[in-house]
Amino acid sequence: MSTVARFVEGPHNRRTPARRRIHLTQGRHRMSASSKVVREGVAAGLIGAFVIAVWFAIVDGLRGKILATPIMLGTSLASLFLGDVVPSDAGALLSYTLFHFAAFIAVGLVFAWIVDKAEAVPSALIGFAGLFAVFEVGWIGWTAVLSEGRYGTLSWVEVFVANLIAAGVMGWYMWRQHPALPRRVGAVLSGASEA
Repeated sequence: MSTVARFVEGPHNRRTPARRRIHLTQGRHRMSASSKVVREGVAAGLIGAFVIAVWFAIVDGLRGKILATPIMLGTSLASLFLGDVVPSDAGALLSYTLFHFAAFIAVGLVFAWIVDKAEAVPSALIGFAGLFAVFEVGWIGWTAVLSEGRYGTLSWVEVFVANLIAAGVMGWYMWRQHPALPRRVGAVLSGASEA
């Protein structure tokens, strides 16, 4: 192989050794893989947050109290930081909506990261199922604390159903992004090697 064949045109028309070019390409692949995790995580989080918002809009609508749940949760959340100062309904709604979407984006990022790792080690997704169960119990408890008392009440069943719906839709989205993963996880569950 000639010396010229081992070089390729690099940035700014400089010659870059082929070995260096491969490293640069791998670096871009790593960067795009991490940006894919962020993109999928933010999308999954936004989907989950939106689905829960719609669920509680329907529940509140059936009760004849539109936006009662996010206002109640926003007021309760504000009481943790403001003490006895009660925010306006608009302030409570806005603060809880921001908190709700930020929390779900964080959950979506963790979920996307775990799914990305499960591409290499499918049993990681099985461990995530246990983590989800712990998270679900914790989130129901946290919501019960926020919704107890002077600002209103919220049934744990409503929260549980909302989180199941959101988890199902977020899982469906991630399944669509990683169509081979469910088959690989199923193979691991049936005793196949992860290699």
